[in-house]
Amino acid sequence: MKVLGMRLPLVMVLLGGVALWSGCASSSETAQRDALTENVGKYPPGPQGVNRPRVGVPQFSVQAQGNMAGGDVNELAADQMTSLLHLTDRFRVIERAQLQKLLDEQNMEGIVRPGELAKPGQVRGVDFLLIGKVTNLAVKTERKSRGFGLAQVGGLFGGADYKKTEIDITTSCGVDIRLVNPTTGEVVVSNFSEYKKTDSASAIGLDILGASAEADADIQLNEDNKGKILRLALDDAVKKSLSQIDKFLRSPENQSAEAQTAVPAAPVAPAAPAVTPPAEPPAAAKHFCPECGKEVPAGVKFCPNCGAKVG
Repeated sequence: MKVLGMRLPLVMVLLGGVALWSGCASSSETAQRDALTENVGKYPPGPQGVNRPRVGVPQFSVQAQGNMAGGDVNELAADQMTSLLHLTDRFRVIERAQLQKLLDEQNMEGIVRPGELAKPGQVRGVDFLLIGKVTNLAVKTERKSRGFGLAQVGGLFGGADYKKTEIDITTSCGVDIRLVNPTTGEVVVSNFSEYKKTDSASAIGLDILGASAEADADIQLNEDNKGKILRLALDDAVKKSLSQIDKFLRSPENQSAEAQTAVPAAPVAPAAPAVTPPAEPPAAAKHFCPECGKEVPAGVKFCPNCGAKVG
């Protein structure tokens, strides 16, 4: 009993340390998650006083490997890019459903294929299309355990160990984005960047089912997790393209696009010619009788008042 009594305080200290360590780890992971994701979708202000062109984002082309394959990652990537472009506050972004409706109404469904402009064509309601490809998208996972053993505490816990399993996620891919004039096929902004980052699943914001398992099998990623991973990679590509985007927004080409898409002003009717009123005829000269001084009508030869000759 004495031995047990001596060990109990030690056990309490160890258990308290476990709780403290667990709490610190949780706080650290929360801070790490905040640091990793707090700047996603946050961009410096764009140039002022320039045209904000209307941009649509058709379906991306995503070449995914392993646990990122499957599902509609092409649509996921395009949806994420649409949101990020809106957050740049540099474009008037057309909703993807609205873009598809415009293409259908104008019988232009075949103008774009995933990741490429299939053929030039004027799409009314859109100034530019952002065409995107994600290549060699791979997510590798590695499980790591950390903790300490309680086996030395007199076998009180049967030699049990307190361990916490973490999953590190390494994401790598290439992101190719191009801003294209659909009418001419001209590429006005183009950027290809490599993305690679390693962080814990918790820091990325992934909720992995069975994360405590020790199996070596690849973890399964649901659509929400895939969207978060794509968002991080696409946000990195947008940030790397901002200098080119701002340069284009200031260019005369962008301003001419504004002039071409501006609603024409209503025609102004020509002003009616000024009408000059006819000049009044000069007043007729008056005639007076030289004898009596009375006015006499023009053309008479004798005064009707006194009969004197006036003509």
